[in-house]
Amino acid sequence: MDILEPAARATTAVRRRNVLIGGALALFVSANAVFVLIYGLAGVQGNSLFTCGYLVASEAALFYLTFRRIRLQAADYLFSAFVLSIAVSFALNVSTFDPKQVALLAIALGAYPSCRYLSFANPGVRETFVLITGGVVALGTVLSAYAMFTQWDGPYARPVVLGVTDAAAHFFLMICGLMIVAVTATGLDRQKSLQLSAFIFLPAVVFSASHVRATFIAIIVTLIFAFIATESKQRRYFGIVIGALLVAIAIGQVPPYFRNKAMVERQTAQEKATDETPAPQKTKAETPTAPEKPMGETATPQEETETPPRMESRGILLSSCRANIDMSDSIAKRKVALQDALRLLPVAGAFGFGFGAFDQISCVSMEIHNSYLQALVEFGWIGGLCFCVAIVMALVRLLPFFRGSDEARFAICGLVYMATLSVPHGILGEDRMLFAMLGLAVGVYERSTPKRPLRSFRAAAGGDGSSRPTPT
Repeated sequence: MDILEPAARATTAVRRRNVLIGGALALFVSANAVFVLIYGLAGVQGNSLFTCGYLVASEAALFYLTFRRIRLQAADYLFSAFVLSIAVSFALNVSTFDPKQVALLAIALGAYPSCRYLSFANPGVRETFVLITGGVVALGTVLSAYAMFTQWDGPYARPVVLGVTDAAAHFFLMICGLMIVAVTATGLDRQKSLQLSAFIFLPAVVFSASHVRATFIAIIVTLIFAFIATESKQRRYFGIVIGALLVAIAIGQVPPYFRNKAMVERQTAQEKATDETPAPQKTKAETPTAPEKPMGETATPQEETETPPRMESRGILLSSCRANIDMSDSIAKRKVALQDALRLLPVAGAFGFGFGAFDQISCVSMEIHNSYLQALVEFGWIGGLCFCVAIVMALVRLLPFFRGSDEARFAICGLVYMATLSVPHGILGEDRMLFAMLGLAVGVYERSTPKRPLRSFRAAAGGDGSSRPTPT
């Protein structure tokens, strides 16, 4: 018994460590949802110090718990070149940087080394991750459904959860997508696919009714990719999950339809009542005047008479500066921002316009919402290409291991999911999960490829006509 006791204690320590790793990863992934819960319960809109401290602590925990010796890969060098290009772009471009956004960018980049050493192969890590993320999704579903019910006649299209933000449904659904990736990565059977479909059905209905679109598209794209890449016997089970998700999305569109219909009927009735009731004549003294704005309060877009100063666009006439745009239409604004980014791309140069410059150059005053175009425009051709090539290289190199490794499936599908989501929703300062999945994918590839044995100088020079390693 005394001989086995040290081994038992070592096994217990390893299990605890794996649970801590899975928990740290789940809390890191769920950061935005955790902020909604904490700030909502505290009755505040946010706190920069707490946000920064939480993100840094979660990344530091992952780095500390998973640190090991590694072999540098080509993607590591590309990521380093990307970071170096960002530094050069900061040095060359003189513009006003928001310290908070710079801090968020640094934290997002730090997600790559934090997950570079991570292994998702251990069952303890996977199970803890799925349990915590599943709990967050379940709680988010309840809160989103309650907010949607209580705000049915409210002015917001999407429910404002706990009074914090109307993007909460997107945060919870993004976590749900990663949980789906983690569950499907270990393989599906009939029972598992039905259980997963049953669990995600209600969240999908609620989040679909909450007007979340792009995140659903990213999840479906990822599942279809896994459906194509997996073995034929697994495809029927992926089909069950995809079918359940599509049905839930369709059902979730029913409540908004009736809500919008009721709002239109109510508005029409009010307009008819207004037209039938003659308006009383008011004298000049009775006519109300608009209250004077307090000092420091910004004007609404309708009240602005001057456009804010813009950065020099290097001779490019942007679409947003010559088009009549409805600022209340987010889709129209993003479309014009995308056109502006494509026009700026040829003149971005080697190191771009600088971090946050697009917001100051474009007349829509918003981010590009596309991580790849943002990297190319703001950090230049060199940094942008290094960033894009690193993602493609990580996927292509790891793809041959898809069918033979649960860890590889999680890394590949996770990277496909976040890379897809970064097309319509990407902001580099908030792309922590994209960099985290990129680091994880590179680490999995390193562990999946055996270390090349060293050859003697004579063998390497071909002196003995053999390429085998010299025995010692």
